[in-house]
Amino acid sequence: MRALLMVFCLTLLTACSKGPASDTLQHDVQQRLHQAFPDSVLRLTELKRRGSANDAKAPPGEKRLVVYFDATLTVTQAQNFGAWDSPGVASLISLMGAGPRGLTGIESGGNHAGDTLTIHGSLIYREQDGQWLAEVPQGFTAPRETLAHEGGSTTRETLVNAFSTALNLSPGDTGPQQRKAISDELERSLNNIQGRLSRLKNGYPLAGGPSAGQYARFANAFSLHLKHEGINMPVLSTEGGLDNLRLLREGDALLALSQSDAAYAAAHGKGAFETQGPDLNLQAIASLYPEPVHVVVSANSSLQQLSDLQGKRVNIGQPGSASRLTALAILEAHNLQPSDLQAVTELDLQQALKALRDGQLDALIQVIGAPADNIRAASEAFELRLIPLHADAITRLEAQRPGSFAFSVAAETYPGQAQPVPTLAVASMLLTGEQLTAAEIERLVQLLFARDNQWLENGSIQGSQLSAQTALRDLGVPLHSAAEKALQAIQSMNPALPEG
Repeated sequence: MRALLMVFCLTLLTACSKGPASDTLQHDVQQRLHQAFPDSVLRLTELKRRGSANDAKAPPGEKRLVVYFDATLTVTQAQNFGAWDSPGVASLISLMGAGPRGLTGIESGGNHAGDTLTIHGSLIYREQDGQWLAEVPQGFTAPRETLAHEGGSTTRETLVNAFSTALNLSPGDTGPQQRKAISDELERSLNNIQGRLSRLKNGYPLAGGPSAGQYARFANAFSLHLKHEGINMPVLSTEGGLDNLRLLREGDALLALSQSDAAYAAAHGKGAFETQGPDLNLQAIASLYPEPVHVVVSANSSLQQLSDLQGKRVNIGQPGSASRLTALAILEAHNLQPSDLQAVTELDLQQALKALRDGQLDALIQVIGAPADNIRAASEAFELRLIPLHADAITRLEAQRPGSFAFSVAAETYPGQAQPVPTLAVASMLLTGEQLTAAEIERLVQLLFARDNQWLENGSIQGSQLSAQTALRDLGVPLHSAAEKALQAIQSMNPALPEG
């Protein structure tokens, strides 16, 4: 046993001693930081190397090393790093190869000159002809699924186990399609039961999204903050924004996350909500953060614009997600229908990225907050590129789809993205019906935009983009009167800082 420990320690020491010199690392970190932030905004004041490890994801035949470091940055002029349309938290995390918990010092509503940021970052280096060349920042690992005690409830875990037992007891000749149908119906029943049980406990059940997705991560971070205030907010695992709107409408959730364009469609009974008619009770609490349209291809692909997708294999997203509806609208605005494509798939983002890497897809369309951790992590295995939307299509979509707006994915949001990418975006929204009192809504708004919220520490990059100054942007549905009152009070006490 002692011999094994000695070998392990020697391996660690060897890993720590190899790779680029400290001055090379500092030069590379400084150079990357300058790609998005000049010294007039942010300055690297200290950098310490913290060891290295072999890159397990290195392509065959390549010798790659992950080098870890701690960096101290000084804010040299007032800057809102949560601003929607300029380099901020997303660019910092991508440039420095950090996870959300690896960045500290970001202030909700903006930082002032003299503030200090600290980053636990990492860069991947490749050895070539005896030299170490910086390749890409390391992408943080996509989060694991939520455990029962992290935003969910033990009741839900019990029900899931019971339903799993029921599925295992189904007839032996039940095929995959039949079992999926059973699973889908049980999931709907589970959400209904959980929502009602939560209300009995005086909680605020929030319809989030898939358990490892951005909505769930944001919802769990907010739930943790409320827990410290003595407020119970169970997070419901759902199929996505469309499912969330249904749960809210049926009274099985008191709060829901969804896209602003999908919320507009639900409020007016359009599109996917035409058969149900308008949801006259749907109201907005706030816009939270932007969700830009990502059209992702391999970097070496010949595809340069949306019209090039004709005859190609394209993933448009899962049926229960609001992203899928937006993806179809994006295609139509560029004069493309699903029938014009060679193949249309409905995979989740992680599956789609794997298919893109393996040459089984030509492109994927996803509406998601930036940086999307799955996309960032995938860039370690193969180079990716974002395709811009056509300016005329963006203008038409803004006019046709309330809740949509022109957007630019800031430079360096993803590795190798040297320039901003014009696209369309929607706002992620917190929505409610008529079941909560005005006092409850006001309190939730106050806590949502509290300056001491630890969004990054609690694992949500997108939470750091919240600001009372953008809370009314592109709502698409009526604003709850109590939310409006609370937001006006917050805005008057916290003037906006520059966006850079």
